[in-house]
Amino acid sequence: MIRKSSLIAAAISALALSPAVAVQAEHKMEHGGYCGLPAGEGTLNAVDVRKSKANISHKPIESIGWGEMTMDFAVLKPVDLAAFAAGERVHFLLEAQKDTSYAVAMMCSLDADEGAHEACMAQMHDAAMKIAEDAGKPCAMGDMDRMKGMDHGDDAEASEDHSGHH
Repeated sequence: MIRKSSLIAAAISALALSPAVAVQAEHKMEHGGYCGLPAGEGTLNAVDVRKSKANISHKPIESIGWGEMTMDFAVLKPVDLAAFAAGERVHFLLEAQKDTSYAVAMMCSLDADEGAHEACMAQMHDAAMKIAEDAGKPCAMGDMDRMKGMDHGDDAEASEDHSGHH
């Protein structure tokens, strides 16, 4: 289970709209990504706040040809790893590094309330757009309307309309 301190940290992050905000369960990703950046869904096995690293068992990330696996990731600032705990289910946005590896640029818990989900998804959009723009590949918000890879359960309309996430 998530520690009480993790829930408090996630709530504070949600209020501040920090990129480490937590999100609601019941959301699946195909992991196509945002603005050309790959995204994944998985479970945190270990979190090392001091070293800014996370071990994640993730589902396939088709946009970069990765199958289901467990691996260590560097976690970039401003992700607040202290807001997360081992065993937590997460969505994460990856950013390519100069050494051809990928680092977690944004991470959202799937084990928190709906309001935190909305805030986190807005932050995920913003992070992806900024990373793409900084890389010289601007991504218009309209390009993210379908949020490639997001599937909001069995409701087909919900997976088509992400206007509430903008």
